[in-house]
Amino acid sequence: MSENPYQAPSSQVEDPAQSGGGEGYTGEIYVREGGAGGRWLSEAWRLFTASPGLWIGFLFIITAISVGVQILGPFGGIAQSLLLPILSGGIMLGCDRVYRGGELQFDDLFSAFKEPHLVPLLILGAIYLVASIIIVVIATVPFISVFFVIFAGEGMGNTELLVVALWICLFGLLLLPLLAASWMAGPLVVINKVPPIQAMKLSLFGCFKNWLPFLVYGLILLPLSLAATLPLMLGWLVLAPVLMASAYASYRDIYYTDGLRA
Repeated sequence: MSENPYQAPSSQVEDPAQSGGGEGYTGEIYVREGGAGGRWLSEAWRLFTASPGLWIGFLFIITAISVGVQILGPFGGIAQSLLLPILSGGIMLGCDRVYRGGELQFDDLFSAFKEPHLVPLLILGAIYLVASIIIVVIATVPFISVFFVIFAGEGMGNTELLVVALWICLFGLLLLPLLAASWMAGPLVVINKVPPIQAMKLSLFGCFKNWLPFLVYGLILLPLSLAATLPLMLGWLVLAPVLMASAYASYRDIYYTDGLRA
């Protein structure tokens, strides 16, 4: 201990904006009340309004990259599936900083392109891609003969329309678990260093156990989506970033002991 009573303390106080995202995370899933769905959107709006220009810039860049990789032809979809989890992982890191009192930065969008984030996020993207292909195959096989008739240009009667409707329903039912497994896997990987497969399991069960707040979340989104679409879809410049931020908000509320701070 120093004998000088006026000497500044030698210990450093950690900046909450720079601290890690693990405080309060235990790997447990917390079931929240139905109103949590509205709380996630409210928190997402707060995250968006902290830096709306950057968020809209992120949206344009992600859209440009998604369109640009299509020049690769059949490999464009593969590239997109692998790149999007990395870009969204960087955004999740930025959301975590803003939540803790820091600021969103342009570099956040590309911050997950380095270790230790890159490989796990590539694995997430690969799993999603392969699972999506399997789902399409499983949903299509029972109706393959009808699709041959449609593609042969023989027209669509009532039977064909019914088959298409059934295919859409089956595809949606099969896709839902994959979407649930992917929804919060990204932040679990980049913030909490959870292995990809375990992160997808946690996300899947986190979504299903919190089905009621997710139902409320979806019901609130219906009119918001309609409102965003009507003015030449310009409202999606705001709603799309809010949806991205809501993934972080739901993750924070479901996997942390204190949930979302008021």
